[in-house]
Amino acid sequence: MRKPFAVLPVVLPVMRIFAAAFASLLTVSIAHATAVADEHLEVELVGARDALVPGQTAWLGLRLKHAPQWHTYWINPGDSGLPTKLAWTLPAGYAAGGIAWPAPKRFDLGELTNFGYDGEALLPVPIKVPADAAIGTRAHLALEAKWLVCHEECIPGKATLVLDLPIAQTAADAPYRQLFTDAYTAQPQPAPWPAQIRLAGGRIEIAVRGTDLPAAPHDVFPVQTRVVANAPPHIETRNGELVISFAKSDYFTTMPKPFDLVLLDRSARSWLLHADSTEPSTTHR
Repeated sequence: MRKPFAVLPVVLPVMRIFAAAFASLLTVSIAHATAVADEHLEVELVGARDALVPGQTAWLGLRLKHAPQWHTYWINPGDSGLPTKLAWTLPAGYAAGGIAWPAPKRFDLGELTNFGYDGEALLPVPIKVPADAAIGTRAHLALEAKWLVCHEECIPGKATLVLDLPIAQTAADAPYRQLFTDAYTAQPQPAPWPAQIRLAGGRIEIAVRGTDLPAAPHDVFPVQTRVVANAPPHIETRNGELVISFAKSDYFTTMPKPFDLVLLDRSARSWLLHADSTEPSTTHR
């Protein structure tokens, strides 16, 4: 699977973001994975295993426990919001990958459509452990997380979380292993079907071809911002193709190459689809 995609700048609705109390930004340095919480969100740095093994990839994650009706954001937040950002401070020789984003949910707030997570969710990240990590020592792993949690107003927050893990020859499952398993299951799998993106008047269509296509995807989420409108698309089968039709974004300028979509079916399986374009890269309004 490709690495997570870069997110284009997102402008928050002024009345929403200024309703947030920026002075309440939470910055706390916590040892041994102690959770940081306020009335809207609890965050915690957790590991899938109880130790780090030299030369292997470990999985850590930011656990998000939202208050009822509150949510945080996906890599594409939709019409408003900001994706959660993670910045790591690791020992020499260690390397963190990008967030392995699980498929999001859709949140409709008046005329706004947002993509993100509610309830209890996990944003997993692979950590490469160097082969020369000394068994019997401990690794000090620090994470600065920044988020925006929203309901009828949006409140930004940040926390510095620290996890100390032993270096060992083997590792066992940690208490949050099931949360990682759920996040892996929710992560989109590479789609095996070819797809093409095209302009069709004021709309943008993605035509998907192949066998064993999802009969009726439950939802479709664009990865790149400012290409299509974030309202639910129209989905139909036409001439043997699965055709997904979006209204064009008000900010649309050029056809991306490729355009990436997450398809979610009714059993919560999801696929990452790469749609290529044969349209010329010219400006459209």
